[in-house]
Amino acid sequence: MNEKQVDIQINFDSLLKQGFAVIDVRFRDYAITKETFKYVIINVERERDDFYQNMLKSYLGRNIEGNKIYDLWTNILKHKLQMSDKLGRDISIKVAALDFVETVE
Repeated sequence: MNEKQVDIQINFDSLLKQGFAVIDVRFRDYAITKETFKYVIINVERERDDFYQNMLKSYLGRNIEGNKIYDLWTNILKHKLQMSDKLGRDISIKVAALDFVETVE
């Protein structure tokens, strides 16, 4: 998998309005589909407006400005897929987030 093959298109605002958030992406081979990754989505009942900001703060230990959150989160998801591909196994989203801000950003 190279960077061109990682196509992540998520309408975060629309999902949050419906009460859902993408919290991870899993990398592995799936026997029932040709897709190499799957999104992990949860139900967000409260604090929808600050959900991603709070999640990134818990992973990174710092506040991220509102207009950068979705781009940063998408880049972290892509980075996780790339790292997982290189290592040949699924890595944690926290490891990918920390590695992204330390080595890429």
